[in-house]
Amino acid sequence: MANQKDRAVGIYVRLSQEDSRAGESVSVENQKLMLTKHVKEMGWELKEIYIDDGWSGTNQNRPAFQRMMADVKQGFINTILIKDLSRLGRNYLEVGQLSEVFLPEHGCELISISEKIDEMAVFRNWFNEQHSKTTSKKVKAARKICAENGKFLGTYAPYGYKKDPENRHRLIIDEMTAPIVRRIFEMRAGGMGFRAIVCKLNEDGVTPPKEYYYQNKNRKNPIRTNGLWGETPIKQMVRNEAYIGNLVHGKVGTVSYKNSKTIAKPQDEWIRAEGTHEPIISMELWDKVQSLFQKDYKPRRRKDGQTNLFVGLLNCMDCGFKLRALVERRDRPDGSEYRRNYYTCGNYARSGKLACTIHCIPETTLIDLVSEHIRTHARMVERNEERIIEAIFTMQKSETVSYRAAYQGEIENHKKQIAKLDLIIENLYGDRVTGVISEDMFKRYAAKYEQERVDRLKSVETLESRIRAIKENTDNAETWTRLIKQYTTLEILDSETLLLLIDKIIIGESEFTGKERTREIKIEYNYVGDLDRLELGEAVAADEREAV
Repeated sequence: MANQKDRAVGIYVRLSQEDSRAGESVSVENQKLMLTKHVKEMGWELKEIYIDDGWSGTNQNRPAFQRMMADVKQGFINTILIKDLSRLGRNYLEVGQLSEVFLPEHGCELISISEKIDEMAVFRNWFNEQHSKTTSKKVKAARKICAENGKFLGTYAPYGYKKDPENRHRLIIDEMTAPIVRRIFEMRAGGMGFRAIVCKLNEDGVTPPKEYYYQNKNRKNPIRTNGLWGETPIKQMVRNEAYIGNLVHGKVGTVSYKNSKTIAKPQDEWIRAEGTHEPIISMELWDKVQSLFQKDYKPRRRKDGQTNLFVGLLNCMDCGFKLRALVERRDRPDGSEYRRNYYTCGNYARSGKLACTIHCIPETTLIDLVSEHIRTHARMVERNEERIIEAIFTMQKSETVSYRAAYQGEIENHKKQIAKLDLIIENLYGDRVTGVISEDMFKRYAAKYEQERVDRLKSVETLESRIRAIKENTDNAETWTRLIKQYTTLEILDSETLLLLIDKIIIGESEFTGKERTREIKIEYNYVGDLDRLELGEAVAADEREAV
């Protein structure tokens, strides 16, 4: 080690946010004053002061600390002076490795003016680490309580919102950017891909989120960017429940209080608080956009600027593969170009007739067929909504509203009998105590009545689950009828309509029946499935009578 007169000293000062709340005794300025005074009193040479302000002791990747370690390796300093061991770090294994192995190997001595570096250091380091562990638990517990109570904990408000000036844990709508958020959701719901949305926003000169944030602060963005939109913020935006008024915390976390590496957390550990602030978009629009992720519906634009409407919605009836969009082009005798957009089995297109058959169908045929199917069912619902809903219940083999009433009646009966059994069992205990019945008889009857009580409780649970299932089916049917009634006079079939109404379309192979070519096509709607299986005889007859 260096002689007292030959010490080249590096002073190390660290202050974390937790330390700053402890008072002035550990402030950066006080640490510097205390340590530089000691260097002067000892007659040592002060080479450098290393300061990590606002850095946790559990993080060894502190910039000034790393610079100091590099200077130790180069021999620029041979003594490190600190206020106490906790300044160096709060991981006792890492601090021990540093003070007992790394520094001695490089001829550098560690001096703490508040503590003696001796065999007790390992215990002090251990207590420092326990302090960090306890602090971490307290901070996490406090944040969890705030999250559960619907408080916004983020550093930056989501684009479209701003923090309430009177309550930084509450979001309020930013009237400048909220319309852009709605526009992005509407473009996505309309079938536009992320790249197309990016191009449209950039063409229109819309300021991206980060640039908008710094413009509002009258500051220059410290990170060099091209000032344009990218796909990532839009992908994050359309999955952010903040836009429907919910806050979701805890999607990511750190490995431990010792390791600040960020990791994704499972959904069952997320903390969701609903209705915490005013939504920017409706639930209907949100559901449209989310269904795109579930169905992998990605309309693609052709070179003529038009969209392949049905890509992602068509399935082969024979092999189950998706149908692929293709374009047939050829020159007419008059020099004009013949063009036909059609779809064919992706399995056949990839591997030939040994895999499947062609299942070719023109896009114009699909547009006409699906449009008419939607219009027909929309008119039927408009005239016979209750009958249609009842038919949907029958098709899905679900219990109707009358079943719900019957189940509710059974539940009430079971509950009355359970109350009677409770009273009988209670009286049995009294009879045993007074000696009216023997112990053996008590056990026999008590076991019998208790078993009946348990069976009835199970029946109540089963019936209640059936009622919940009925309600869910009712909600689905009513949602579908509410949506499709808007399309009685559908003229143009677009991607937004398909996304809203259609789950998938199953295409069979065409066959010749006599001189006519026919094929089977099944259209399955969102919420209710294949409506061609509905028993609609009476409903259709009523429809026709009203139409005359």
